[in-house]
Formats: sequence, C-alpha cells, structure tokens
Amino acid sequence: MLPVELGVAKFDLAFNFRERHSLDQEPAGLVGLVEYSLDLFESDDAELLLHRLESLLRTVVTDPDRALLNLDIVTAAERSLVLERWNDSAAVVEGLTFPELFERWVARAPESVAVVCGDIELSYAELNARANRLARLLVGRGVGPESVVALVLPRSVEFVVGMLGVLKAGGAYVPVDPEYPRERVAFMFGDARPVCAVTTTEYADVVPDGVDALALDVPETVSALSRMSERDVSDGERLSVLSLGSPAYVIYTSGSTGRPKGVVVSHAGLGNLVASAVDRWGTGPDSRVLQFSSPSYDPVVIEMCAAFGALGTLVVPDRGPLVGEVLAGVLREGRVSHAVIPPSVLGTVEVVDFPDFVTVVAGGEACTVDVLRRWAPGRRLLNGYGPTEVTVACVTSGPADPGEGLPPIGRPFFNTRVYILDAALRLVPPGVAGELYVAGVGVARGYLGRAGLTAGRFVADPFGAAGERMYRTGDRGRWRGDGQIEFLGRVDEQVKIRGFRIEPGEVEEVLAGHEAVARVAVVVREDRPGDRRLVAYVVPETGGAAGLAGALREHARGVLPDYLVPAAFVMLDALPLNPNGKLDRPALPVPDYAALVSGRGPRTPQEEILAGLFAEVLGLERVGVDDDFFTLGGDSIMSIQLVSRAREAGLAVTPRDVFLHKTVERLSAVAAPVTTASVRSQDEPVGDVPLTPIMHWLIDEGGAFDGYNQSTLLHVPEDLGESPIRTALGTLLDHHDVLRARLVRPEYPDGEWRLTVPGPGAVDPGRCFRRVDAAALDGDGLRNVMATEAEAARLRLDPEAGVMLQAVWFDTGVGRGPGRLLLVAHHLVVDGVSWRILLPDLRSAWEAARDGRQAGLAPVTTSFRTWAGLLTDLAADPDRMAAELDLWTGMTQPDQGLFADLAPEPGRDVAGTLRHLTLTLSEEQTEPLLTSVPAMFRAGVNDVLLTGLVLALADHRRRHGPGTGTAVLLDLEDHGREELVDGVDLSRTVGWFTSLFPVRLDAGTVDLDEALSGGAAAGHALKRLKEQLRAIPDRGIGYGLLRHLNSATAERLAALPTPRIGFNYLGRINTAGAGLPQVWTPSAEKGGRPAAHDTEAALHHVLDINAVTHVGPDGPRLVVTWSWPAALLAEERVEELAHGWFRALDALVTHARRPDAGGRTPSDVPLLSLSQSALDRLEAVWRKKK
Repeated sequence: MLPVELGVAKFDLAFNFRERHSLDQEPAGLVGLVEYSLDLFESDDAELLLHRLESLLRTVVTDPDRALLNLDIVTAAERSLVLERWNDSAAVVEGLTFPELFERWVARAPESVAVVCGDIELSYAELNARANRLARLLVGRGVGPESVVALVLPRSVEFVVGMLGVLKAGGAYVPVDPEYPRERVAFMFGDARPVCAVTTTEYADVVPDGVDALALDVPETVSALSRMSERDVSDGERLSVLSLGSPAYVIYTSGSTGRPKGVVVSHAGLGNLVASAVDRWGTGPDSRVLQFSSPSYDPVVIEMCAAFGALGTLVVPDRGPLVGEVLAGVLREGRVSHAVIPPSVLGTVEVVDFPDFVTVVAGGEACTVDVLRRWAPGRRLLNGYGPTEVTVACVTSGPADPGEGLPPIGRPFFNTRVYILDAALRLVPPGVAGELYVAGVGVARGYLGRAGLTAGRFVADPFGAAGERMYRTGDRGRWRGDGQIEFLGRVDEQVKIRGFRIEPGEVEEVLAGHEAVARVAVVVREDRPGDRRLVAYVVPETGGAAGLAGALREHARGVLPDYLVPAAFVMLDALPLNPNGKLDRPALPVPDYAALVSGRGPRTPQEEILAGLFAEVLGLERVGVDDDFFTLGGDSIMSIQLVSRAREAGLAVTPRDVFLHKTVERLSAVAAPVTTASVRSQDEPVGDVPLTPIMHWLIDEGGAFDGYNQSTLLHVPEDLGESPIRTALGTLLDHHDVLRARLVRPEYPDGEWRLTVPGPGAVDPGRCFRRVDAAALDGDGLRNVMATEAEAARLRLDPEAGVMLQAVWFDTGVGRGPGRLLLVAHHLVVDGVSWRILLPDLRSAWEAARDGRQAGLAPVTTSFRTWAGLLTDLAADPDRMAAELDLWTGMTQPDQGLFADLAPEPGRDVAGTLRHLTLTLSEEQTEPLLTSVPAMFRAGVNDVLLTGLVLALADHRRRHGPGTGTAVLLDLEDHGREELVDGVDLSRTVGWFTSLFPVRLDAGTVDLDEALSGGAAAGHALKRLKEQLRAIPDRGIGYGLLRHLNSATAERLAALPTPRIGFNYLGRINTAGAGLPQVWTPSAEKGGRPAAHDTEAALHHVLDINAVTHVGPDGPRLVVTWSWPAALLAEERVEELAHGWFRALDALVTHARRPDAGGRTPSDVPLLSLSQSALDRLEAVWRKKK
C-alpha cells in the first residue's frame, strides 16, 4: 500500500479499481485506489479499511462457495486483539460463598466499623453476630439454599443485617421497596413465592396476606433472636449445602414489556464482584462507601462489596431521596470517599467541593459532558456499566480526563468477557457499532420461573468453552482503539422517524457539547397516534436559557442531518428523576409545538394558502413561511393530507415536493395552479357496490346474518364526553364510505344482492351511539351491564336499513380510571385489518373534536366500491379461469380425512348450538413460533401453525380413525388485500376483504412419532406444507372469484366437497397490560362483547379454529378458540385435539433448536430448478463447511 497525493477529495470516501494484465493480456490481478477526506478519516483508519477489504476479497477468491452471510469482515489480527488481548481478564478469585468471604473479613478486622447510619455504628464483629442470630431464626422457618426471603425494608442497618442473615441461612434475598405500589409488591411476592418476609412493624402491612412476616422489632422476635447463637452458621446447620452456584439474591427489573422480571444471581458472581470492585474502585480500610441506592436497585450490592471487601465502612444515610442539597450534606457529613451515583443525580448537586470524596462512579445511565466537566477535576471519576443480569457491573473505565470528551465505559471486570456482535453473533471490527454481550462468572442464572425468556437472553457463548453462556444486553457499543468500550445506547432506542433511523444518544452527545447546556435528554415522543417527534429536554447553565432553543437548533443543524435535529427544545430547571435516580421519562412534559413557529408570515396569496394548510394539518394556530413541515411534527401520512388539501385549495403539489422543499416559502415556489388537465378522474366511493366473494358466501349459505358482527372493547379516557365522541363517530362514518353502506335485496328472484353507499352525512351518528351511566357500577355489576348492552347493540344492527355500526360508551365517571367504549360493526363492512385503520382514526377524530378542530384523517386511496368492481372484472378473466380452475377442482377432491363422515345439519346445527374451548400458550412457548421457527425455515407464522395442526390431526386420526394418513382438507381465511392490479392501494380502505378458500395439506409419509418428538421429520413436514401453501396463487383469492363471481365456473366449484374444518389466524393484536390500562387500547375483559353470530345463523364447519396472538406487557401469547356444534362433537375429543396441536407446536420449537434444523425450500430459490431433496443435500454440505 502506497500513499498517493491527489490534492482534493471529490467524495468523503471513494474506492477505484481497475484490472491489471500481463504483456500477453492475461489477467494479473486488481489495482485499487482509495480516496478519502482528511477531515473525516485518519490515514490509519483508511488503511484499516483497505486491509479489511483485502481480507474479504481473499476469502471470496479462496472459498467462492461460501455464503455471503458467512463472510467475516474481521481480520485475524483484529479477532485476536478483541478475544485475547482486550478480553484478557482472567484472575484468581477465591472460590468462596459470600458468607465465607464476610466471615474472613470479620476475622481480619473484627473491631473496624462496618456500617454507620446516623448515630448507629456496627463493627464487623457486631454485624456478623446479628446476622448469625437472624440466620438461625430463618433456618428454623424453613429458609435454606434455593429458597427465597423477601426483605421489605428501606435503606437501613436492618436491611444490611437482613441481607447477611438470609445469605448465611443459605437463602436468596429479594429486596422489596416498601414504597412500591401495592400491585407491584403483590406481583413480586406471587412471582418469587418467598418462604417468609423480613420487615419491621412500620412496614408489616406491606407484606401480602398469607405470607409469614418476621418483624425484627416486635418483642417476640427480639426475644427469639437473643436466644440464638452468635457464632458462624455451618453447612451442617443449614437445610442443605450452600455452594457457589446457589442463588444469592433476586432483583426485579422492569423490562420493556412492563412486567417485572426476577434476575437470579449466584454466589460465584458475588465473589468476582468483590474482587473487581475493590480493584477498580481502589477502596481500602479507610474508605467510606455511600449506600446511595435503594435496596431494590442492584448497585446496593456493589456498594457493600466495595466497602466490606476492603474492610472499609458502609455509610447508610437516612431514608428518602438523595438529590441536590440533601446528597451534598450526606457526602460532606458522612465523609464519603467512594460512591456510585447516576449522572442525572450528580447534576443536581450545585457544589462539588468535597475533600473526602476521592472516587465517584457514574453508573446506572450514560455519563454526560456536564458531569465530566464538573466532577472529574480533583477526583477519580469512573464510568461504570453493567446490567442486573451480569451481577451489577461488568466493565469500568479508568479515571476520566475532563479534556477528552465523554468517557468510555471501560474494560471488562475480572473473569469477564465482553463481545460486540452483529445480528448473526459475529464479532464486529473495532470501531464498528454492535450489540454488547457479556460472558463469564458474573452472568446470572437467569430469570426466576421464566425459562423461555431466559433461553432467549442467556445464549450459548460461541467464543467460550462448551456449555458457557453469554447474556444479550440489548445495549449497543463499540471498541475504541485503546481497548476500551464506548457505550452507544439501547438497541431498542433506535427508532424511526420519517423512515430515518434515529439514535437519541447521538443527538444528546452533540447538544451536551454546547457550552450553555448543563443537562440534556433527547426522547422520541408520540403524543398523537403515529405522530413521532424528536424532543430535546435541556437544563441550561445558570442564566443561559434566553434564546437557547434557537441556538441549539442551529448548533445541531451544523453537525447533524436534518432528520436528527429535534422538533422541539424544552427548557427545564431540572430533569425529573425516578426513585432510583434515573431519568423519569413519563414525567417529561409535553412540548408546546405551537411555540416553535417562526415570526415571518406569508407574503403572497399562495403562501397564505399553504401556511394555513400547514397549520391545519399539523394542528397549530399558525405557521411561519420558514418553518420546516417535518420539524413541526409532519410525517409521510400528514404530507399526503397536505397534498390532498392543497389540491382542494387549487394548488398542485406532490408528497415528494413536500419532502424536498419542506417550508411554506420553498413549497410555494414549486406549487402550480390546479388545471383541468392536472385533475385525474377521482375514485368515486358513492353508489351501488357489487358483492365480493366473501359476501356472496355469507348470503348463499342461508340462515340469519343480520347480527353477524365483529366487535372490540376499548379503554377510553374517563373524560371522553358525549359530544366529542358523537362528532368523532360522524367523522368516521363520513370518511370511511363503506360504514354508510346498505344491503339491498334482489328486486326479482334471479336478481343480485348488492350494497349501496350513500354520500357523506347520510348516516346520523346519533343513531349509532348510546351512553350508559356506569359510575355506580363495579365488578360483576359492570360486567353484567356490559354483557346486556353488548347483545343489545348487536341486535340493533340492521344491514338492510343501513345500520352497520353501533357504539356504546360505558361512562364510569371521573376519578375511576378509563371508561369503556364498545364498537360493534356488521361483518359486511369490516375485517381484522379494518380495525387497525378505524381505531387510530377514531382516536384522532375524537382528539380533534375535543380540541375544537377539524379532524385531519389520512385520505382513503382506493375505495371499497372500486375494489369490488375490479374483483368482478378479474373474475371474468379467461386467463385466470384457465390457470386456476383445475387447481381448485383438484384441491377439493372427495375428502376421506378426519370428520369426513360428519356435516352440519341445516336448521339443527346453528350458531346457538356452538360450544367453545379457548386455550392459551405461554409467552415462552409463543415467542419462538413467531420468530425463530419461521426464520429458520424462511416460512410464515401461518405455515408453522398449520404444520402443527396437520400433525396433530394426523395423530388424532391414527388414534381414533377413520383410517390413517396425514392429508387434511381445510378452509383457510386470509386478509384478501392482494396486489392484483397496479395503482390500487388498500392500505387505508375499510371493508370486508377476507378471502376464503379450500386447501388440501398433506405432510406425506412422515414418521409421526419422530415429528411429534421434535425430530427431523418435523422439519420435513414443515418444508413440505410450506411449499403446498406457496403453490396457491394470490393467497387463494382466485377461488372466491371463480366460485362466486364467474357464472361459467361457479356451478362446477359449488358441486365439489366442502372442508369440514375451518382455520383462521388473525395475526397480532396489542392488548392492554396489567395495572392501569392505556387508553385507546383493546380490553381483554370478558363479557364486554356480543356474540359474533345470530343464534340461527348457519354453520359451515364441523370444527372452526380461530387463533390470534395477543401482545401484552409480558410478551406475545397465542390464544386459540375451538368452536363446534354440540350435536356433532364431544368436548373431550376437541380438548384432546387442542392439546395435541399445542404439543405439535412445541415439537416444532424443539426441532428448531437442533443444529441441523431449518433450511430453504424450492420456492425460496425460484431461479433454480431444484427438488427439496437436492436442496437438503446442498445445505448439508454447507453445514459441514461451516
């Protein structure tokens, strides 16, 4: 490699290559030139890029058959550097449990002060004696290894004694903050199932009923403790032997789903933490370590380890929040020398002159420039990092230099390895961002009672010894050139705004570099559905608030691309903090977006129009001509609204114009007057609508269908208000034309049913709405009223009268939490996808009505009327008839499978005779069915679910008959919104689009026993059925066209056998979680929704299976309802089938964990004519090479 002088770089980075040839024109390799900007790249970085490229090219040349996915960009030297040098953390640590360690410390310094709290001082010997007495009392109550004891105590000497007492008894302690909400406390006790709870009389009422509560200060306990021996507890006295692998404590963390998870940490991790903390913090016998943290927050563990492990003193302050002057007083009066404190809390302390305070560890959240500038001079400021799942901490930096910018999080602790990996668990090169994984002795045992979640986060270590695990942190970082790690924020903080990936941490770092900024937090807010905006919350330096928002915006624009510049800058006196000292994001105020507009007003009539439209769409009072549409909160959907309204006002612009020009002034310059030539023929939603295939199916089957509906029950704001919700319903009815539809009977015997859609305003929202006063109702009373009203709403539906929608508001009054809103719509006008359109629109329309403004709903592109007409045209297409008719006739050949001898009897087997069985899979079982299993087979969730169903049905058939075999004929439902014609956009169209079609699925001569145990046969079955489903064109929509809309083919298809089993997977639905439900989310309450059918409605199947994934705070859960006519099947048989299906799904998950699982099928490689067996052989060769 040679340097070349070019003078000026045309691009930031450019690679140029040319082929080299010998004199006789034979190929002689490549010559390359890299050109880079010196302002952006160091020469070493550019050379490293070339080395990586050269290494990559060499690999491609020497191993041309290697898959692109398996190409490794990390050079051998970099791999060695990361794994062997930067992760060289091996150290000898005494293999002792925490009680053994503490007893050694007591022997070395029995009279040294271990704990001080106000006027209370305990020496190591005194603390040990108290803990020993308590340990014996706990052993007598059944506490021992693998059992849990709750410590319901605040920060105090009693907590320290309680912790040591539990550990000495052999148990694991779970700290429960007495200030926690009762619901969270109840959950923790129910989840951890402690043997008993250690508390005091002050907090005894926090302990749930039925739990053995040991109050330390009641006379009986004091007397019992006094009778216990002070000597150390031996294994002979414990219920069983205490080992390094025994759990030491359980800390509950709040995950992104909201449900707390109990992290189980062992004694092995504690011993390593002691050695690492003493080494990195530099504590000694004279050190006084502050117990800053709440007992329920795991840094309290490292505080004790750093103090006791060095024979120092733990300083326990009085209970209450430690911020500002209170914290300053504790640091000064307690002569604290060492503490771990979140940067956001350090920022609340005005004075930093504390002579004894020699070491501060900034932990719990990312360090900031302000904290570095103020706290690093004159003391050691260390930056620490570590999730609860790796025993408090796993890396710490050396002393930070205030002149070098934000400090890294440092290097790994003793016996700890940190990897930075890509999505395929491969090392990323130094300097490249990836996800942090942590391995070593500090990795926790897992999550208490949540094996599935543990398996997903604690995964095999591909770089360690056999059986070793690593923890997937969900954090992002990168290696610096000096072997330290730089923290880059959470993986899940990478959100998208207007299609751009946003990292709030990157924006925070830029803003924190401004001299007038003391503290800053950048978050993505969604104060209206779908309206995401980047907002910066800024604490200015003293006297620096005036004009700071504008200065920061210009500062950010000089460094960041437009999409990373915050839409709003909110000035605060201080950032809100939660009890653990971290940023309290829910407490951040909603910005005043109206205050963001500029002062320059419009100067021309065209600018006047556009400024008004900007304000109307964005929901602002006024907009200046220089204001950026997207900075003020606009997005792609809003840009479409703007274009639509501009056209109505006589100005022609496109969504692309809005993205490119952004401001009123610049958009006005490109806007053209709307002319007759520029107006395209409009999609006319009003008028007669031919029935779609699914509607014909409903009517042709006969029976009652006036009440055939879909419904949803929503949590709504308690101040919903009758007038705003009526107005919102009117907006919905006017905007989504099909909701105004009326079903029209044929005028003569052979005539056609049809829908007719009147114009907006034709349906009075008052006829669709009912308010129920539920302020005095609760529990069963409310449920009974809701059930009665739900059925009444269903009975009010009348499709021939045009009554397609009913809404019932259960007004529970103010101060009682969210109310309920029941929406019942006739199935003729909605489907599952429609609700995903209607509910956000209803919320937006209600908010607009509440605020007294016009609702700006996104436009409907292709109307349902247009779509129905297109289907009629497509059904007559001779090419489709020729291509698909034989497929469907062959698909529905006589069925000899399960239930072939049964059929619903008209008049007898009606909806009123249906029986239902609902079963739910756990989150741990559901998650892989949605993610890892489909991913391994490049399949859909439906493919996986149907494979399990086919295997379960075949197993049931071989047990009970008739006959044997794996073939089954099913009716499948799909959403029906297929891209059949160019230019059709159904993403905003409400209606009943469902396609229903028969499909014969056959797993072939599969070994059922092997398949149902997760063996290779399970994978073969999934591949086979996936291909059968892929062979169906347009996801089955053609069957309905030929069966119901084409007179030439309808009779032939109608004469064929019909499936006895129906299957429908509705996808994922977000539901409200535990605790206070979120408004405008579906409620999981039972009894609040009506029956889906009229009691006399005809039944079409012997068995219907409806599955849906409910995504709640704990994760996804597959919920399946089995429905059947009571006269045809016994419940025991259905229950056996249902459990058999779940077992088959578990078998597929088990199979997917095998090293030889997964792989492609022929439809994945359409350009190659390969059979499944040929593909399997090729993939087996690939696996051997890997």
